[in-house]
Amino acid sequence: MTMVEQHNGAKGPPSPSQSALPEGLTPEALTLCCKELYAMGQGVQATSLAIQAAQASQDIPVLLAAGLFLTQQTAHHDVAVAIFRKALLLLPQGHAVLASLQGELKLCLAGALMAAGKRDESIGLFMEIAQNYPEHRLFAGEHISMGLLEAGLADQAERVLAVWLQEGPPSVALYNNMGCALERLNRSREAMVYYQKGIELASRDEDVSFGYAMALLKAGAYEEGFARYVRRVPRMPNLSWWFYKDLPRLTQGVPLAGKRILFYQEQGLGDTIQFIRFLPEIARQAGHITIAALPPLARLLAETYPMVEVCLVAELLKTPERVKEYDTSCPIPDLPYLCDLKSPAALPPFTPYLAVPLERRAHFAQIVERVIAQQRGVQAQELETRRLRVGLVWAGDARTSAQDVASDKRRSSSFAEMMAAFGTVEADFFNLQYGPRRGELVGVETPQPVYDVMDEVQDMADTAALMEALDLIISVDTAPLHLAGALGREVWLVSRWDACWRWGDEGERTPWYPTMRIFRAQELSFVPVLQEVGADLRQRAMAI
Repeated sequence: MTMVEQHNGAKGPPSPSQSALPEGLTPEALTLCCKELYAMGQGVQATSLAIQAAQASQDIPVLLAAGLFLTQQTAHHDVAVAIFRKALLLLPQGHAVLASLQGELKLCLAGALMAAGKRDESIGLFMEIAQNYPEHRLFAGEHISMGLLEAGLADQAERVLAVWLQEGPPSVALYNNMGCALERLNRSREAMVYYQKGIELASRDEDVSFGYAMALLKAGAYEEGFARYVRRVPRMPNLSWWFYKDLPRLTQGVPLAGKRILFYQEQGLGDTIQFIRFLPEIARQAGHITIAALPPLARLLAETYPMVEVCLVAELLKTPERVKEYDTSCPIPDLPYLCDLKSPAALPPFTPYLAVPLERRAHFAQIVERVIAQQRGVQAQELETRRLRVGLVWAGDARTSAQDVASDKRRSSSFAEMMAAFGTVEADFFNLQYGPRRGELVGVETPQPVYDVMDEVQDMADTAALMEALDLIISVDTAPLHLAGALGREVWLVSRWDACWRWGDEGERTPWYPTMRIFRAQELSFVPVLQEVGADLRQRAMAI
């Protein structure tokens, strides 16, 4: 019986309304139960359980376990702050034997404060810990630097780390964080030095190995970078999925002739769009290929690659007996390594590689013409002048884990911020934002209308057809950006300050998508770079 079953008395996750908690709930049991629920995709229930346990308990270890789960797995940082404050209030004062525990709780509180955006209070508390709790000084340096990194303040993290490393002693985490800071500051070759030092201390540490892979890739050292990148544990919701757990992972050098291979979605939709270009090379050699895809991409992939089977991940999970149909499986982001990509210059000559049926393309072209005509009060066939048609994406997909939420904050702007920075442009703007952030369209005054036809869009196949009717797509670093690049559309990337590895340390072009232009933010705020985009957009609009 699993911890979830023990908590419920029956199979299945607890509902958020359940308030009964097992008597004598241990911190280990709470942590295990919350993690099991989270792995099953029941994040709301896991969060509810942690909060209920913290509300009901006066036991400091249980409070610590609840707060740590919320800090590490969710974005409920304010709740975690309250839990750690409660634990500190319950801790008896003046007992020397409890001083170390007090320091540990303060470390957790400082980290939660940083994640909650209360930066000054967090830094002050970290410095207090470093001064008053010598046994926790090393951990304080590790935590404060990681908190600054997650907040997008890589320059401040570098300065903190320089002091901690100078005063010693070093640690794997300090070296890893320094490597991360330098890589995010677009100094990837400098970052590699610190990752190498971390590996010298702990050659099997997964975090430092993955960070080193990112620095190598960002520096353009694809051969070594991808070789290390494929050592990662796949970043997927549940590692018990049968096609990961019960099939060997495909590696380089394995004969492909006759092989039955299942490639599956891992990480974001953009990763799949970027790397799926290598699939035909594998398909030409293998016997049978299945792609386990998520709903937004399934139809687009099925139409683009009719020679392979495309299934939904959720449907495949219901049929574990299909394991006998395959020889091996592989996460889609491993494809560049399998195809022995050694450098950016070695990428195959680019041609658009995603299919958009002519009928769907014509359908969305008519929609675009119709909404512009309605705004101008004429029939579509009566439009006399044609302005630049621009698609807009200002935010990434909504995510739930603490790390992903922090990453999304760094890469996302807002509709109001984008339109204010652009100013007045003689262009027809179209919303391409989907999900919750689409709601930002409501209540924002703009110099010109922004047409929203996303009710007509069901998935990425429809989005692709809509993009084909536009002249230019402007997007932050998220899946529609990759979609526009893969279609060969003109696309402008508004890149965050700590740019993703795939865009390199500098430059405004990328061999991954030759029609892309990169606008790089030079600070945490997107406003200056968006103003730069707006100025160039006005020039681009005049060329129509």
